[in-house]
Parts: sequence; C-alpha cells; structure tokens
Amino acid sequence: MNNAGQHHRDNVADILTEIESFARLGSDAISLDDQARLRRYGFYTQRPVEDGFFMVRIRIPGGDISPAQVETIADLADHHGRGVVDITVRQNMQLHWVRTQGFPDIVDRLSAVGLSTTEVCGDTARNIVNCPVAGVDERELYDTTGIISEISALLAGNPQFYGLPRKLKITLTGCHLLCVYPEISDIGIFAVRDKRSSKPVFRARVGGGLSTSPRFGRDLGVLIQPRDVVEACAAISSVFRDRALGQADYGDHPCFTVAESDVDDFRGLVETKLGWALERTDATEAGPAANRDRSHSGIHRQKTGGLYYISLSILAGRISGSDLRLLAHLAMQYGGGRIRTTNSQNIILLDIPEENLAGLSGDLKLAGFDYEPSWVRREMLACTGIQFCKLALTETKNRVALLGRELEEQIDLDEPIRISVTGCPNSCGQHHICDVGLEGSLTTVDGIKREAFQVFLGGGVGSYESFGRRVGVRVPADHLAEALTGLFTRYKTFRNQRESFQDFCRRHSDADLAGFLRPAT
Repeated sequence: MNNAGQHHRDNVADILTEIESFARLGSDAISLDDQARLRRYGFYTQRPVEDGFFMVRIRIPGGDISPAQVETIADLADHHGRGVVDITVRQNMQLHWVRTQGFPDIVDRLSAVGLSTTEVCGDTARNIVNCPVAGVDERELYDTTGIISEISALLAGNPQFYGLPRKLKITLTGCHLLCVYPEISDIGIFAVRDKRSSKPVFRARVGGGLSTSPRFGRDLGVLIQPRDVVEACAAISSVFRDRALGQADYGDHPCFTVAESDVDDFRGLVETKLGWALERTDATEAGPAANRDRSHSGIHRQKTGGLYYISLSILAGRISGSDLRLLAHLAMQYGGGRIRTTNSQNIILLDIPEENLAGLSGDLKLAGFDYEPSWVRREMLACTGIQFCKLALTETKNRVALLGRELEEQIDLDEPIRISVTGCPNSCGQHHICDVGLEGSLTTVDGIKREAFQVFLGGGVGSYESFGRRVGVRVPADHLAEALTGLFTRYKTFRNQRESFQDFCRRHSDADLAGFLRPAT
C-alpha cells in the first residue's frame, strides 16, 4: 500500500501519540513521511526548515469563534509563537515559530475550548467557508451556520471521506453578496431565491479552483432544498473521492476539475450516491452576483433590531496575540461576545447594541484598529510569504503593509480596488480573481537576484467573472508602489464616467496596461 493508503488508516489517537513522541524527541526525529502525517493534523514545517520551527493551522468552521477561543489562541501565540497570528482566506488562524515541544500543549488547550487543528490539509476537506455575518445580515437569503456545523461534523475524522486528494475546498453560503466566492471552490453551494415560491433554495458549482491553473466551477443546474444540502454536499464529496482513488497519480488535483461536457455525467454520479434525482432548473446557470464589492466592510445594522456588527480591517491578516486578546475583551464589554473571521483576512464583531457603538468605536480607534478602511485596504490580501512558506519566492505580509500606506499617500480612489500580493504561482492569496494580482517571482538586476512581481490585471467574479490577465510586466518589489500609482492615476484620469477598474482594463490592451505600470521617463 502506498503512503497515502497508509495515511488513511491513521486516526487522531495515533497522531496524538506521535505528537507527544515528537515533543520529546524534537524536530530532528521527524521524517518526510512524518511531516506528511503531521500536515493532516495541522502542523507544517516552516522556512527555514533546518531551524526546526512549525506553523500550526487552527480550524475555525465558518469563521465562528468565541472570546474564550480567541483568548486561548492569543495565549498560545504569545507562549509558543512569538505573539504572531495570521488569518487565512479560509477563515482559519495560524501560529508560527512553534517548536515540537509545544505540540501537546497546543492540542490540549485548543481541545479544551472546542477548537482543533485537524482536517485542515492532506486528503480530507479543508475548513468550510461561510459568510462572516451569517445569521445577522439583514439581507441574507439563508443562515447556513447550522448546516456548516453538520457538514463539518460529518466530514471531520470520518474515514468514509478519506482519500480526497489535496485539500478539498468547500464553500457554503446564504449571503446575498456571495462574499465567500463559491465560484472558485471545489464545491460551492450558495442560496438563491426560488422564483416559484420566493423561498430560498441552493445551487451548486463544482470543480472551481485557482492555484497554477485557475478555473471557475461549473453550475450543476439543480435546485437543492435546505434540508438536503448536507446530504448533497456529502454526495458530491464522495464523487470527488472516488475519482481521486481511481486516479493513477493519487493526491493530484485534476480530479476536482469538471469540464462543461462532464456536468451531466457528474450530476448523474451525485444522484446515484443520493439515491434520488436532484431537482432540475430551467436556467442552467445561476444569475451572477452584480455587486463588485463583496465585502461587509464598516458598521452595519443586523436583522435583530438595535444590534450592529462592525468589521475591522486586519491588514494582510496579521495580528498580535495582545491585539487579539483586546478584541475578545471589547467583544464582551460592548456586545454579545460573538466574533467572526472573514475570507478577506479580517475580523468582525457581532451583536453590538446601538448605544454601545460610540464607546466601542472610540476604543477601537485608540487601539489602532481600522473599521473605516480606505479604498486600498478594504480587501487587500496577502499569502504567508517567504518569511514562513517553503514555496514562496517573495515577502508578502510586510510588503502589503508598506504598499498600502504608500498608495494611500499617493492617490485616492472612490471605489475599492481588490489587490492581492501572493508569494508564488500557487495563488493562496487568490490573485487570479483580484483587480490587481501580484505574483511573486525573481529577477536579476546587475547580476543579483531580487524579488519582483508578475502583474495580473482585471480579475473578478460574478457579472465580472474572469481571471486577471498577465500583462507581461515584472515589477521589482521596491518599485511596486510607484508602478501601481502610475496605473491607478491613468485609471482615475481617463476612465469613462463611473467605469470600473475591471472595465477600464478590458478596453485596454496588455501593452497599454504595461505602459501605465512603467514610470514616465
């Protein structure tokens, strides 16, 4: 049996036993096969590998996290991870600088507050992403929080779903904005309004993904009743699992792809798993979301009278343990204590009574939290980058912070521009679907290799569904702000009326856009 097959037999008790053993023996005792098993439990070697540090990914289904859980993560970050916490685009939190000696303490303390590091990578489903204001947003179509809990419980640690190759990604949302981008998930299930009954039902897209070969998911052309979503999601996952186990190169991702010509066959396989036929819809494709800005940025009224939520911009998703602890305290002091992480690497505080908004906003400003982000900071993304990631070619987190400040100083725009800084072609920062995607690379200047970024422009989703165009420019890292300022200045000066940035890119050639990025001589 191959390593993957052996991996399937491992259970949580086995891995915990190994973790305790590694804590005693140290990182030098961890073989490459051991590293693969540990990844399934959320522990990853980080750069530089020879130093023996690990990254720990904490699974947060739907981004829903309590103050006690936040405080525990903050304490673990301070004790084991040099006070650093990163929020991911799948609503997880990550610790860095962790030694093997800290593994048992991290696992035990997370378990005590109902958190886990399991099922975040490997041959299982990754963290299920949900709208961060599910259950409270005035305009949502359906609160999917309970459904996500059911699916997470079904998939997590269930041997029936072992064998999924390379981190199946599931998105489930009832958000009217589709803020979590179901178009790019392996399984993207989203609520729509049934035209006959006006009640919410769900549609599904399958086979989406980014990485080095980006693709949008295919609509299955069915309507799924809320009561059937868990079963349907499990059936789709099972079809992907069967395809994976039947694939010669086990663990590769192509089995998640679904060609347009394959949709009918794929749907038939799902229905065979279900044992009943899914309801067809006349419209083979769901109408695309028209909103370009899918964020829930700022302060908004909740559906329950007198309550509000407030979204905080956490630039590049990096926050300190002390700041996390403060947010947990403020959430309890001014609201009901509910906190959500977002797929834009931000944090939202829920259930704030109207009379507490002034006090909370004042304390947030004093602490340096931004709940009224500028056009550039509103949805600025960054992957882990070369500081910790073994695949990255460039720095990302600190570069985003610097780039954001410099762009704010140079130019002001009246619409948010979604910018992603990604350290390699794997698109952990989703740069293919952003207005501006910056992909890390290297360039040689005066015989010396330096960090640079390939530029992708005009990506988007919904009515604007397209991947960013590689315009043929490689910008040295220390010239990013200058290059983007030139581009955005041309857009601001020469756009047609209220023309979006994406439409501006569409009506210009790659050569034009490349010229806008080069400073005037």
